[in-house]
Amino acid sequence: MEDVLLCECCVQVGHCPITDKEMKFSYMWRKIHGELCERSGLPCTKMALASRWKILNKNLGK
Repeated sequence: MEDVLLCECCVQVGHCPITDKEMKFSYMWRKIHGELCERSGLPCTKMALASRWKILNKNLGK
């Protein structure tokens, strides 16, 4: 469930809606972290989310 929510948050905030360009890494993960914490209410760190996303992204690319 948390993996699905993480993927949804990454897709939702991964690109700037104004310029349609990718955001800087640190800013993107700050926004993803905020969105995920707001939607799930679960405590987590930005680094933990980024690490989990790296694993998911690798597996989803196969």
